[in-house]
Amino acid sequence: MQKINANPFYRLIVPKSLRTYLWKQFLKKKILKEYSQSSDKEIIEIISNINENGIKIISSTLSMDYREDKIEVLFDKIFKLKYVNYKKDKPIYFQKKWSKSKIQKALNQLYIEQDINSPHRYLTDDFNVDKNTIVADIGCAEANFSLDIVDKVKHIYLFETNNVWEEPLKATFKKHKDKITIVNKKFSNTDSKNSINGSKFLKDKGVNFLKIDVDGHEDEVMSNLEELISESKKMKIALCTYHSNNDFYKYSTLLQKYKYNISHSNGFMIFYWDKKLDKPYLRRGVLRAEKN
Repeated sequence: MQKINANPFYRLIVPKSLRTYLWKQFLKKKILKEYSQSSDKEIIEIISNINENGIKIISSTLSMDYREDKIEVLFDKIFKLKYVNYKKDKPIYFQKKWSKSKIQKALNQLYIEQDINSPHRYLTDDFNVDKNTIVADIGCAEANFSLDIVDKVKHIYLFETNNVWEEPLKATFKKHKDKITIVNKKFSNTDSKNSINGSKFLKDKGVNFLKIDVDGHEDEVMSNLEELISESKKMKIALCTYHSNNDFYKYSTLLQKYKYNISHSNGFMIFYWDKKLDKPYLRRGVLRAEKN
């Protein structure tokens, strides 16, 4: 099924909704078989949820129910953009072409991702930010993470490849201009029209918190940051490790080499958007690393 699902001809003639349904049914059988004998409590919980609710990227038991149809989408006449009151006094703006339903679905997923029990959650009570924190949010998209913490930190550098986010980001952080620097380029190893040598840019910025979610481009980002990471005397890193099957082990090993303490978010994620998804089907969502 992996080969068929990745076949361009199959993807051309079979509607996306049907492809997704068939793929998730296939994965469900594979995952239930693979982990049926597990005694791990986290895995037992996820297998139970999969049996009851089917495959989801986040199949963990969350702290509350999330309903996208309950999300109110508003329109800002000044910025001419749709937005949602993400949290009290914190509107979050979206791309111009996005429909109401797409915004509701996207924001609902963001709420789920940062649920206290979610495997995609970046922060905990012990792994957190403060008034001396300078953040590089690499792969920020709509920047809900940075919006959450902007009142608590010293400064945030927002890196986002897709330039359609530039206008919404400016609107979202209009009240926090003094704390935000938007870098609307790909975080890379080179400086060009569309990319920026991230490590070179951040060298003298005093960054001590890295949040990295770059949809499978972690190798490029981490290779660029290795010098900064290795030489930093104090640093926290929240790195998404669910896009590739070996990322958690690979980056845990790398960071431990540089004397970081390693932990991870609760539970596992199932990244079924990967058309070639293979073992391990259940992956740690966020690697948390800290050096003091």
